[in-house]
Amino acid sequence: MISRILPIKKGYNFRELGDYQTLDGRRIKQQRLFRTGHLAQLDKHDLMLLARYPITQVVDFRSPLERKQAPDKKIATATYESIPIFKEDATQSMATEVELYERYTNNPLGGQQQMRQVYRDMVQDPYSILKYRQFFERLLTEAHPEQAFLFHCTGGKDRTGMAAYYLLNVLGVPAATIRYDYLLSNTASREHVAARIKALRQKDASSGFLKSMHALMSVDQSYLQAAEILIDQEYGSTQGFIRHALGLTHSDIEQLRAIYLE
Repeated sequence: MISRILPIKKGYNFRELGDYQTLDGRRIKQQRLFRTGHLAQLDKHDLMLLARYPITQVVDFRSPLERKQAPDKKIATATYESIPIFKEDATQSMATEVELYERYTNNPLGGQQQMRQVYRDMVQDPYSILKYRQFFERLLTEAHPEQAFLFHCTGGKDRTGMAAYYLLNVLGVPAATIRYDYLLSNTASREHVAARIKALRQKDASSGFLKSMHALMSVDQSYLQAAEILIDQEYGSTQGFIRHALGLTHSDIEQLRAIYLE
C-alpha cells in the first residue's frame, strides 16, 4: 500500500492518485498524478520533494485574485498554467474572517448550503465546464509516460476534487474508490481544519459560525451528490457528462488510459 498523503510540511491535502485499481484490473501509475492544495507556503524541503518525482506540469484552478494574494512557489522541474474554474472564488477560501462571520454567525447550515451550490455551479456553469475541458486538453497534450502532472486549487478539495472525480472516472476507477478519494480530503486536511476551528473558538465564535466554517473547510458526501444529481439529470451519467460536456472522445479516453495506467 502506498503512502497516498505526501509528507509536505508547509501545505496540506497534498496526495497522489497512483495505485488506484480500475474496473478492468489495471492500476494508475504511481507518482504520475498529484492533487493538492495551494503551493504558496511550501518551503525548500517541500519543493525539493515535489521536484524529485519529477512534476513537469502544474495546473492552478484558482481565481486571479487567489493567485495574486497567494502566488504559488515554483517547483524547479515544472511549468505552470492557470485554468481558473471560476472567474471569482466561489468557495469562500479568500473571504475575510469578518465577512464570513457576518454571513454565517446566525446560519449554522449556511456553509453546507454554500458548498452544495458551488458543486452545482461546477457542473452546470458553461465557464466552469470549459475550464475543466481545458484541463483535459492539457492532460492530453502535455502528458508523458515518465513525467508527473499536478493540479490544485486553494484547499485542494472542491475544484480539485471535481477534477479528480472526472479524471478517475475517465481512467475507469470504480465509484466507491472515487468517493473514497474525494472524502480523503478530510483526513489530509484534518490538522489544518482543527487548528483553524481552535483559533476561532478562542475568539468566542458562535456555534453556528463554527459549524458553517467547518463545512466550508471540509468535504461532505452531500456536496458531491449535489453535483451528481445534476449530472444525471442533464447527461444521464458521469460518462455522458465526460463525452458530451467535456467533449472527450473514445480515442481521448484510450490515450489517457495508455499514459496513466499500467
